[in-house]
Amino acid sequence: MPFYEYECRKCGFRFEELIALSERDEAEARLRCPTCGAERPRRLLSSFATANPSPAPPSCGAGG
Repeated sequence: MPFYEYECRKCGFRFEELIALSERDEAEARLRCPTCGAERPRRLLSSFATANPSPAPPSCGAGG
């Protein structure tokens, strides 16, 4: 199940919800801001982080 990020249209509070993809539309119809209770928060486009486990090898600096 993915986490979805939301922002309240009324107070601007950002929060996450864990929602099954198959239930997303139904769940979003019931979703309310946990701070002010406003209905229908806006789903945000999430980014994800990646880690590079090893640094890039140094260049050989081939010169002439």
